Amino acid sequence: MKKAVILFVLMASVMFATSICFAQTPFSDIQTHQALSDIEAVYSKGIMIGTAADIFSPDEYVDKAQLAVCLVRVFDLNYDNIAFAKLPVPSDLYDDVGNDLWYSEASLTMAYNGIFDFPDRKFKPHQTVTRSEVAGAIADSFKTKGIQVITTMMWPPYADIAHLPDKQQSDIAFIYNTQIMKYPGSEFKPDEKITRAELATIMNNTLSSLALAGEGS
Repeated sequence: MKKAVILFVLMASVMFATSICFAQTPFSDIQTHQALSDIEAVYSKGIMIGTAADIFSPDEYVDKAQLAVCLVRVFDLNYDNIAFAKLPVPSDLYDDVGNDLWYSEASLTMAYNGIFDFPDRKFKPHQTVTRSEVAGAIADSFKTKGIQVITTMMWPPYADIAHLPDKQQSDIAFIYNTQIMKYPGSEFKPDEKITRAELATIMNNTLSSLALAGEGS
């Protein structure tokens, strides 16, 4: 009888552990990915979801709509401080964003918080984003929330950012020193597109920086 009880407990433990593992990794295409833990973290926090029920598509490139939604979730961005005579809808600002899409509200939030540039009423939701664009959007999100991160400021060792405008260089220096986007070697590759796995790591690093900022406040 005692052996049966022990066997039952062991089987239950294995089944429970399996269910926990599945809950942490619902995607079939990330099990051996180097960004597995970051993907699990941002998924569990509701920052990023899959491109299908069991597919994350880690090597797929990130577009502006995806980035906007992630930034809203990570920084809890909104525009509640603005009083409107009529509640805005995306078509008030953009010619390429519908009013009832999954990223519609995020597109408004980006505009009213001064994140991204929107020339000619174009949000360009499906345009892939680059490393420099992501760095700028994250830095601007910190600024719009008034969040200060205490860190040792060192100039990044990247030889390929010297030609960039001052703001872009400053944004890259910020995300380098906060450990949010820190790449090995002497190149930042500012024009390189961001993959979903890379964004998961960046968003998880951003959450860590926000937690440190909260501890220091």
